[in-house]
Amino acid sequence: MRVTAILLAAGSSTRFGGRKLLAPWHGRPLYEHALEALLASPAVVETLVVVQPGFAAPPARARCRLVVNPDHAQGMGASLRAGVRAAAGDAEAYLVALADMPRITPALIAALVARHRQAGRPIVVPVCRGRRGHPVILGAALRGALLAVTGDVGAREIIRAHPEWVGEFETGDEAVLFDVDLPVDLAPAEDGA
Repeated sequence: MRVTAILLAAGSSTRFGGRKLLAPWHGRPLYEHALEALLASPAVVETLVVVQPGFAAPPARARCRLVVNPDHAQGMGASLRAGVRAAAGDAEAYLVALADMPRITPALIAALVARHRQAGRPIVVPVCRGRRGHPVILGAALRGALLAVTGDVGAREIIRAHPEWVGEFETGDEAVLFDVDLPVDLAPAEDGA
């Protein structure tokens, strides 16, 4: 299965107070942790990093492209559309990841992709402690619907409108729920993560 990862990194970070994705977390800019997990995952054949104009580009890497979203102020939907438009035409699924979720691992990505292969449904969403998280995988058959999303909710409306399309991936890995919204979220966790 050819999986294209779309790393959404074009947000305005208003709750954080600006430049969240470049804030240091464990010695590197925050977004690089999510990016590294995607690039280290053999299940992902290409990674698209959707950014706003003027974003400091990471060093060039194999299987990774920057996608500049001039419409980033329109919200997550515009970034998702930009990523889907830029994806290779032979992509069979899109793994949509958030750049402010630094604890996602290649092993978790591999498990999600494996669940998507087995689920027989076009959408797979991770669930931890009864709560849905990220990243999510959406089959390429949903390309048209993804290109129609608007606002700041990403694919959430598609998922909500079509529960019959969703396969859940139960996990005890709280990385699927952990994101950085405020500077306090960058504080080291007790477990050292």
